[in-house]
Amino acid sequence: MSNILVFSAHAADFCSRAGGTIIKYINKGYTVHIIDLTYGETGESAQYWNFTGNPNVEDCKKIRRNEAEKAAAVMGATIEFMDYDDYPLIITRGRIKELSFKIQKLRPEIILTHWDKDTFNEDHATTSRAVISAVTCATVPGNQPGIKAHIFPDIFFFESSVPHTEFNEFRIDHYIDITDVYDKKVKALECFVSQPFLIEFYEKYALQRAAQAVDWTKNNNIIYAEGFKRFVPWVGDIFPQRKLISLSPKYSL
Repeated sequence: MSNILVFSAHAADFCSRAGGTIIKYINKGYTVHIIDLTYGETGESAQYWNFTGNPNVEDCKKIRRNEAEKAAAVMGATIEFMDYDDYPLIITRGRIKELSFKIQKLRPEIILTHWDKDTFNEDHATTSRAVISAVTCATVPGNQPGIKAHIFPDIFFFESSVPHTEFNEFRIDHYIDITDVYDKKVKALECFVSQPFLIEFYEKYALQRAAQAVDWTKNNNIIYAEGFKRFVPWVGDIFPQRKLISLSPKYSL
């Protein structure tokens, strides 16, 4: 069984940025496990804080956990929560080791996480740096005595904070066509009542990434897509090839 591990800074990040891709891999038989470093209880729960009488952090955490668990269930993934606290998310040596032990235990082939630069949401960049550090630890023999070191997995960074991706220098080099699973992604996003704007925000970017993917391939069947940046170099005996659609005369160069 092939494993994918997703590290999410806050409760909903995994779904809004990579939900379609996660669903597609699950449909292909992969197991996907999500680790939420925080619930996003402080900075990612405006609906709760603005419209709840007598709000408090612990109640907010319970609500965000419930939302994330429901979304993961819709997608078919498993999920756990580190409860590291957000805004700011602080990563210590102990937390890096804790994450590295989980990587060694789960031994993922692919890791999805945040882009390593996010000017307007430092929690995202902090998560990315923590994951890279944890992966590095997990691949050395002495990290966890008695446990075999993990091979460096493929790592893909997903969308940075929208609508400011240009400020964050997010450079896509992989597009995943999520047209066939987009409706299911929306159902998962609907679970995040504390962030009702997510569907509208990320539909715009799914359409934009699809438009870019269509331009690269001329495949007009791509309506929704998600974009990623690969971290680990690809190694093979030939170059990977894109599927191209034959150009009609009007597209001829």
